[in-house]
Amino acid sequence: MIGALLNFFYFLSTAARLEAAANSPAAQAKKIMLVGLLLRLGMVFAILAVAVHISTELFLATAVCFGVFYFATLFILARSELKKKF
Repeated sequence: MIGALLNFFYFLSTAARLEAAANSPAAQAKKIMLVGLLLRLGMVFAILAVAVHISTELFLATAVCFGVFYFATLFILARSELKKKF
């Protein structure tokens, strides 16, 4: 469950940063996306660090769940973009 929630907030943050960058000049958009990437990676590493301190099993469950939901979300996004083109 922790990995799924982590993935949800990861993509929610990504969507918010993309929307902000789309409405900004190029130089500012680059900075917005870079800061967003650092914040998202920090969030992932912080959650995984807490999970590894609790137990190895929790860490593995969180990491695997995040990975599965991450790749599933990317697959769904890619598939929806392909449907738009055709």
